[in-house]
Amino acid sequence: MECKKIKAGCVIWCALLGLICPMGMATAENLSSPLEAQNVTYGENADDVIPIVLSADNNYGPQMYITVSSILKNSNADTHHDFHLLVPSNFEKRYKVSILELGIRHGSKINFVDMGTAFANSPLKNEWPAPVYYRLLIPSLLPNYKKCLYLDTDIIVSRDLMELFNTDLEGFYIASVKDMSVAMNEAYLSSINLHNVDHYINSGVLVMNLDLMRRDNVQEKLVAMAKHGIDGQRAFGYADQDALNIVCRDRIKFLDLKFNTFPGIIESALNSEDDRIKIQEFHGEKQLNDACNDLVILHFAGGKPWKFPETMFDDRWWEICRQSPFYEEVFGKYITSRVLADVDAIIERKSFRYSKCNYYRCVILSKLTCGKKKAHYQRRCKEIKKVLGIH
Repeated sequence: MECKKIKAGCVIWCALLGLICPMGMATAENLSSPLEAQNVTYGENADDVIPIVLSADNNYGPQMYITVSSILKNSNADTHHDFHLLVPSNFEKRYKVSILELGIRHGSKINFVDMGTAFANSPLKNEWPAPVYYRLLIPSLLPNYKKCLYLDTDIIVSRDLMELFNTDLEGFYIASVKDMSVAMNEAYLSSINLHNVDHYINSGVLVMNLDLMRRDNVQEKLVAMAKHGIDGQRAFGYADQDALNIVCRDRIKFLDLKFNTFPGIIESALNSEDDRIKIQEFHGEKQLNDACNDLVILHFAGGKPWKFPETMFDDRWWEICRQSPFYEEVFGKYITSRVLADVDAIIERKSFRYSKCNYYRCVILSKLTCGKKKAHYQRRCKEIKKVLGIH
């Protein structure tokens, strides 16, 4: 009976994949638009122009498109954008073409900045990819701008960004929203020599005072921090975010929660009165209410909609994704990941682990694989035979 259920489930999943995969994915060869400069004439530092920086590698190409799309679709008609997209040299042409076409449709400048191998060998990288460090170089990458916005690519924007961009940065290097999840971890902050627990910010949304950062050589300090750590430490738990908090401490302006809202914050506030009280104490009641009722930026910093089901507000992300040229690609990967997760969950169940069905599965796999994999399945066969008494 167990085997029949598994087989039926796999058939359904495979049928779904069969419906999705033949639809194909956009490739550089079948995209006709050239990678040419766009004829957008507004000037730098104009009052109605917002310079926006994002960074990504090929793992986040579709997500970069979705973030840019959300910005353009929800902006006022009199707001213009100058995008600077920081990417490695191998960033795929199909992503560039699609984002350029998006900019053309909305009359916005799109500039791709080839970062080459910058930070590829950072000693602090660990599980963090090199693009998370690109933002540390923004002051020199945008020499003609006085200030800019930086946004992560796991973000969707639901309001015009001019209010955020017009944040008064007099005397401050950056402006950002406090990160409650890290700020409340006093032991971690102490390990990186930060002791003011309610002053730690999230680096996914930044308003950057480029003039002041250049004047005070902040970029050089950030890069040095990324390369060498603090007090000889060569690893940060939060990569660039830790470096920004350490170097810019006491020169950070704190933004309202609505400008960088995690879905988990809202979910916790709605589902637990105790959590709601804690969040109100940390961010303030008005900020929490504004985030719930009139949020500007939604940041999927925890559960990613394209990876995990039932992430709060995932419908808003998928709505934009469905209108992108990468919907089939992203959804196909999502379904595949869910199939694998479901199969793994079934295999871990004791009733299946020590069943004849799993025994024959391991027998087949031991004949189809080699090396360590083959040895693994051979061991599993022996283990199951012993438990079931198979001779």
